[in-house]
Amino acid sequence: MNKILMLFNFNQRYYYPGNYVNVQVTSSTTTTTTTTTTKSTTSSATTAATTLSTSTTTTGSVSAVTYTGTVSPSAIPSFRVEPVPYESPATAPTGCGNFNGRDSCTSGSFPDSSENRRWQSPLEGAQQYVSTFQSYGKLVGYADIQYNSARTAAVVVINCLSKTGATLTYYVNNVAQTSNLVQVSTANTGGLNIKITDSTGGSLTLETLYFLWENPTVSGGLSTFSDGQKGAIVELFGWPYDDIANECSFLSKAGYMGVKIWPPQEHVWGSNYYETDNQFRPWYFNYQPVSYRLHSRSGTREQLRNMIKTCRSVGVRVYADAVVNHMTANGNDIQNHRNTDCSTYTGHNATDGSPYFTSGNTYLINPNTGTRPAPEFPAVPFGPSDFHCDCALNSWTDGAVITNCWLVGLVDLNTEKPYVQDRIATYLVDLLSIGFSGFRVDAAKHIGPTSMAQILGRFKQKLGGGTLPADWISWHEVIMGGEASLLACGGGQWSWYTNFNNQLSTVGFSQTDIDKTKIWSSDYPKEFPICGYWVIPSTRFVIQNDDHDQQNPGSSSRDMGDKGSVLIKAKDVAAHRAFEVQLFTRTDGDWRIRNILSSYMFMNNGGSGYPDGLSDCSLYTGSASASGCLGVPYDQAYVASACGYTMSQGKYTRVHRDLSIINAMRSWVGLGTTTASSLGISGCS
Repeated sequence: MNKILMLFNFNQRYYYPGNYVNVQVTSSTTTTTTTTTTKSTTSSATTAATTLSTSTTTTGSVSAVTYTGTVSPSAIPSFRVEPVPYESPATAPTGCGNFNGRDSCTSGSFPDSSENRRWQSPLEGAQQYVSTFQSYGKLVGYADIQYNSARTAAVVVINCLSKTGATLTYYVNNVAQTSNLVQVSTANTGGLNIKITDSTGGSLTLETLYFLWENPTVSGGLSTFSDGQKGAIVELFGWPYDDIANECSFLSKAGYMGVKIWPPQEHVWGSNYYETDNQFRPWYFNYQPVSYRLHSRSGTREQLRNMIKTCRSVGVRVYADAVVNHMTANGNDIQNHRNTDCSTYTGHNATDGSPYFTSGNTYLINPNTGTRPAPEFPAVPFGPSDFHCDCALNSWTDGAVITNCWLVGLVDLNTEKPYVQDRIATYLVDLLSIGFSGFRVDAAKHIGPTSMAQILGRFKQKLGGGTLPADWISWHEVIMGGEASLLACGGGQWSWYTNFNNQLSTVGFSQTDIDKTKIWSSDYPKEFPICGYWVIPSTRFVIQNDDHDQQNPGSSSRDMGDKGSVLIKAKDVAAHRAFEVQLFTRTDGDWRIRNILSSYMFMNNGGSGYPDGLSDCSLYTGSASASGCLGVPYDQAYVASACGYTMSQGKYTRVHRDLSIINAMRSWVGLGTTTASSLGISGCS
C-alpha cells in the first residue's frame, strides 16, 4: 500500500490539517472594497489560421530533435472576448453571509465581464503558493494536437493566455523557440515535453505529449472483434492502472474486447476531512474534474500510458470515461467557505495539485483579483465566461434547462461556446493519442445532441478530418424515463436519436462514423426500446446490466425492476449471474457493444470509496472525530488466481472472471468454450 500512497502529496500546504484552519487563499478577513481593472491579455494562438506562424526556428545550447512537417494548423477559438468589459468589484459579506446567489440565473452563461475575476491563483512568493500552482496566476495554456489526414504527422499548437501580455518563449524538449507551433511526424517518438516562460518570470510546464503512431498495434487477442465494433467491454470500477495492466492478460485469454477505466483526468481530492455524508475520498470525486491533466487516483499519466501499452499488446482495447459536461461541485475548491449558519469549512486539493475555484459558499475577497470568486480551472484552462450561470436543474421536460443548468450543483460548462467545445475536443484527441480506442461520455444528456455533435466534429477535424480510426467507438450517457418523448421519440431539437444523427452529418460524419457513435441504453433491460420501436437501429446502442451509478443511493433514476440486478445491493449472485449471461444470449436486439460492471462491495457501514488503499480512514488527518469517517481498507485488485464474485465487504467482486459469463460472452462473439484451467483459475466455476 505504501507504493500506492506515494502517488500523491497528501499534505499540500495551501491549507493546514484540520477542518476549520486554512491558509487563506484570500488575504486574512478583509472586508474593504477594492477596485477591479480590466487586464491586458495576449494569446499565443490567434483566431485566424492565416495569422498563425509556421516557422519553427529554435535556439539554445541543447541538441534538438529535428521537427519537420507541413501540417497547417486550423483556427482555434479565442479564450474570451477582448477587451474584457467592466464589472463592478464586490464587497465582502458581513455576519454569516456568503456570495451565494450572486451568479444565479434562470438560463444562460456567465457574462463576459466575469473575466475580471480570472487569475485567482496565488503567485510565487505568496504564503498560499505551492509549486504545483505553477504560474497559473498570470499564465495559462495547453497544447493542441492537429493531425494530417493520414495521421502520420501533426502540428502541435501551444495556445497560451498571459494576464499581462508578456512575451512568451516556448521550450520544446529543452530547446527554445519563439513560435508556438511544433511540427512532428512518425520520426518523432519518446514524448514531447513543452515548457512556456514569459518575460515577467512566469513559467508553465505542460504534460508530456504522445502521438498516435507511438501506440502499439492492438494484437495478440483471440479475435479482431470486427475492428473493435463488436465485443464485450469490462468496466473495472476502482481498479488502479497497475492492476489493470496485470489483468489485461486474463481479459485477453477470456475473450474480452476491451476494458473501460474510470475518469482519467485530475479531480477533487482531500485528506483532512471526510465529506458531509461521512465518506472519505468517495468514488464520486472522480466525476468532479479539476483539469484535463491525466493524473487521477488510479495513477499518473505515465502509469496510464504504460497500462494502455500493456493491454494493447495482448489485444485488449482501453476506453476512457470522459467527464466533459461539468467540473467540480460548487463549493468544492481550494478556498475557505462559510455556510449561512456561520459554520466554516476549508478547501480540497486535487490529484495533481492544481488550483481551482468556484463561488459556492465563499465569503472572502480574492487578493489577486480584488473581487469575489468565480469558477476558474486554470490548469485546463477554463475561466468564468466558460460556464453556464448558476441555475437549478428543476425541469426534466425543458431541453434548455437540462443542458444549461447545474446537475446536482456541478459547475456546468458552456458547451455551446466555441472555445469550450474546442478545448474538450483537444482533450479527447489527447486520449486517443495516448492510446485509448474510444470513450464513454458522462452526462451527455446535459450537453445536448447539437453541442455534442459539434464537439465531435472538432474532434474529427483534429484527427485529420477523414474517417475516424477503424476501431474507434464512443457511447453517450443519456438516462431517460419520463422525458423520452423530448430526448428520443419526438424527433425534435433535443432528440438523441434523429437529431443527433442529423447534427453528426452536419459536422461531416459519414454513416460509418455515425454507426460508431453509440447511445448508452438506459432503457435496457426493462423498457427498451423506449419509443416502442427502434427509431435508430439497435446496433447504435450499448447495453449492460447494472451500472456504477445504480450502486449508490439516489445517484441514478434508471429502473430495471425485476429485469436486472444490482449486485452490491441485492447481493444475489445467482440472479446477477443469470442477468449477465442473458446480456450475451438474448437476441431481441442486435447490440454490438455489451458491457459488464466489475465493481467492489461497499462496506457494511456504508463506506463506498475505492478499495485501492486511498480511502482508508487511517489516512484521515482532520480535527473531527475519526470515528465518523466511513472508509474502505485496501484490497489488492489484481489476484492472478481469483474467481468471479468475491462477495465480502470492501473487496473487488471480479464479476468478469465468472466462467458462465465468460462462456456466454465467447459464444456471442464466435469463440469456443473455455475452461477455468485454460484461464489460469483452476477450481473456479
